[in-house]
Amino acid sequence: MIGRLFTYFMLMTLSFPLSAQFLSARLQVIGLTCSACSFGTERSIRQLKFVEDVKMDLNSNLAEITFKKGEAVSIDKLVQKVYDAGFSVGKVLVSYQFGNEQLNGTLWTSGADSYSFLDKTPVELKGVMEFTFVGEKYMPKKEYKKWKPIIDATKALPGSNPNGHLYFILNSNPA
Repeated sequence: MIGRLFTYFMLMTLSFPLSAQFLSARLQVIGLTCSACSFGTERSIRQLKFVEDVKMDLNSNLAEITFKKGEAVSIDKLVQKVYDAGFSVGKVLVSYQFGNEQLNGTLWTSGADSYSFLDKTPVELKGVMEFTFVGEKYMPKKEYKKWKPIIDATKALPGSNPNGHLYFILNSNPA
């Protein structure tokens, strides 16, 4: 009987895809110079209800954030917490667990938000993938200027922002 229950449970678990969600993020924080700065930034990020854990690395100026399962994650709110602490962001790299999302050209949608690849679009959205966010608040201004013409052209395409916010990302996965 126990063997049958175990088999049934395993079949049910394997037959449903994992729910799609952000798993973690690594933020390069510009301007961290001391442990008090690092602690203040960590405390600011921890205020977000979707944050499970934060690990700050003062030597590399990185914040590694793990997100709570089942919670909606806002990358904008996460980045804003760094700015609220008095610093800026040099890079935003996220890990995302895909469920049933489908590509529509270079675009995919999750909830009310859409994400557009600015570089190499993956063949399929499957498993855990990493993306780098591109935008004025997600990178140094000099680097953003390189991407701005492409972003502006993408925004002008019909259907590029069918729902809520449109984010621009780079595929950080091996080809």
